[in-house]
Amino acid sequence: MKPAALALAAWLAAASLGCGGRDDSSPEAAVRSLIAAARAGDRTAVYDRLGPRTRAHIDALLVATHRTGGARMLAPSDLVAVGWLPPAWEPAGTRVVHRAGDEADVEVFSATGERQPVHVVREGKSWRVELAIR
Repeated sequence: MKPAALALAAWLAAASLGCGGRDDSSPEAAVRSLIAAARAGDRTAVYDRLGPRTRAHIDALLVATHRTGGARMLAPSDLVAVGWLPPAWEPAGTRVVHRAGDEADVEVFSATGERQPVHVVREGKSWRVELAIR
């Protein structure tokens, strides 16, 4: 995972936006739902809110760990927490900055002006967060 993706995952893990429960009915709601799941420490819920490309990347990493013959079998959610660090700033809100068809970019911002873009995609009727992985 690229450092920027790890930083976003770290930020999502400790962010203070959102409420409990799952809402993936809009791009902003999907981001807030992911943040709430991360705040609750629910790795499985975080994984479930990730987009298909991000889940595929995590699943590929998981397959690679199984091939190495590790004694412990990992679940996809076990890889969600890898590399998380404390956030550098406190989020204050979200807004959609671009939306085209089944893709959107949501900006998460702080009261002091920090901003973090988050890409989301529609999967069926739900919106999912895609992390910047290279």
